[in-house]
Amino acid sequence: MKTPFLDDFLRQAAFKQQLSVAVTVGVLVFALFSSLLTSWQGSRQIRQTLLSQGEHIAESLADQSKLALLYASAENASGVVDTTLSFPDVKRVEIIQAGGRPLIVRGDGDAAGEPAQPDAAARSAYLEAETPDSWRFVAPVHVKNRLDSPFEVEQSPEELLGFVRVVQSKETLSRMLVRIFLTNIAISLFFAAIFLSVVQWLSSRMTKPITALSEAMARAEHGESEVRAAVGGPKDIRDMAQAFNSMISALQERERALRESQASYREVVDSVKEVIFQTDAKGAWVLLNPAWREITGIPVEQALGRPFMSVLHEEDRGLAAVWQSQLKAGKVPSCRFEIRFRRSDGSMGWAEATQHARWNDDGEFAGTSGTLFDITERRLAAERLEELNADLEDRVRVRTAQLEASNQELEAFSYSVSHDLRAPLRAIDGFANILVEDYAGALDGAGLSHLQRIRAASQRMSQLIDDLLELARISRAEINYQDTDLSSAVRDIMRDMQEAEPDRQVDVRVEEGLHAQADPVLVRVALDNLLRNAWKFTGKREAASIAFGAAKLAAGELGDGETAYFVRDNGAGFDMAYADKLFKPFSRLHAATEFTGTGIGLATVQRVIHRHGGRIWARSDAGEGTTFYFTLPAARI
Repeated sequence: MKTPFLDDFLRQAAFKQQLSVAVTVGVLVFALFSSLLTSWQGSRQIRQTLLSQGEHIAESLADQSKLALLYASAENASGVVDTTLSFPDVKRVEIIQAGGRPLIVRGDGDAAGEPAQPDAAARSAYLEAETPDSWRFVAPVHVKNRLDSPFEVEQSPEELLGFVRVVQSKETLSRMLVRIFLTNIAISLFFAAIFLSVVQWLSSRMTKPITALSEAMARAEHGESEVRAAVGGPKDIRDMAQAFNSMISALQERERALRESQASYREVVDSVKEVIFQTDAKGAWVLLNPAWREITGIPVEQALGRPFMSVLHEEDRGLAAVWQSQLKAGKVPSCRFEIRFRRSDGSMGWAEATQHARWNDDGEFAGTSGTLFDITERRLAAERLEELNADLEDRVRVRTAQLEASNQELEAFSYSVSHDLRAPLRAIDGFANILVEDYAGALDGAGLSHLQRIRAASQRMSQLIDDLLELARISRAEINYQDTDLSSAVRDIMRDMQEAEPDRQVDVRVEEGLHAQADPVLVRVALDNLLRNAWKFTGKREAASIAFGAAKLAAGELGDGETAYFVRDNGAGFDMAYADKLFKPFSRLHAATEFTGTGIGLATVQRVIHRHGGRIWARSDAGEGTTFYFTLPAARI
């Protein structure tokens, strides 16, 4: 197709001009074509390099994310994610668990929209999506040769832990393409040869460090632990190489720590005193720690491969078989039972077995794991304790029979005292009274005094017999616990004493609302003795006072915080040096001529309080009065 302008030029211009124009146009066209061609070739190489770099970054991130995904710990991945984000053009990093749940997401939003579900069948990094502005790489994370537990003897196949996703911007690619194109155009216009040589030199200089880094990544991917990338070339390439070297160093350090942890775990397993074991699906031993030999005396290598049941007592194999079948059927996740085992010397021992089922990746029963704890000494001690308990029960039965016989004898004695001793005393008192009444005129003053003393002694003897019988009755009486109003009982007793001696003026103070869980009859006997004791020993006071109340025991006293009842008087009191004799029968701290009594009352009070599970004690000063404290169960103020 001809144009007017070209036709006019060809007709009017000289050959030199046409040649110059043709050469110039040719040079320009050649320069433009070579620039375009060179730019296109450079863009392909740079694009491929950046794609390879992105895949290697994703692969490297996947390798260093295994521990984080294995333990579901975002903290373990924080450092490597920060390092990956420091790579040029890396805008976003995601670590995703196998179930699709993100473990950690860092960086700008993905311009490619909602990511698709990663390909679970992928074995290496791949380009998931590409937009005009970025690439999105995905790499699966697998665990290689991981043992299901420290006791596995067979390695499981690779396990998919999750995926990593890296979004890489195309800014570097776009920037480099524009730069190459403009440089090629400028250099081509001035000097084509220089332009081509400069382009070649620049291309070589720019791609060599990237290629070296890519090769180092590939070697690291194939398992070389000491591989390091050469740090050279442009700044961004140097930064990438340094970041790669840092990641390799961190990975090596973590692998070393993992190996040390596994070694420490093995040392712990070997040092424990319990037998740690595993059996296969057929019930044969496949793993035993050194404690096995210490407990059974059978070498570990000799036991491996033998059936689990082979060392059990014949009578316990049925029990163990039932548990094994339930574990295998999945009816119970674990079990615990006691069995007898046979040692290498033929003796029998007891062990507490704990087992749980193991399942393979296909959901099939793979055997059991568990522990055996030697409880032989404990079982022997339990058997000895049962024998001792049986012997103790026999002794208790014998002692109970003896106690019943003693009680029967005591009842017979009480009957004899009540009937056989009272009759002579009544006769002595009666005849002495007759002598006083009928023959008083025939006796002088000394004779009458002797008769009065005979009568008083017989009456004291009768009272003593009554007190002893009361003490014996209290010791045998059955306690009927019920809510007892102590305040009301005290008021009744004090009213009876005031009615008996209306001429006495005593200030009586009774705290209201005091209750206790006790036998009302026995507690009334104790209160009666305590109150009459206070009434008696305040007889010589012009301003006598008797008080009944309750208080919390102070810190440092026996039964701190417990409620104690008290009976307080301002009577004669006693010397606390003799307090240990206070509750002994027939013990008196005052002369009979000064205060009457048999010495049985306080012993009776102590017997009542002790039978209720309480305590009684006194505080006193001679001439300053006395306070008796006592406790009862389930006290309520």
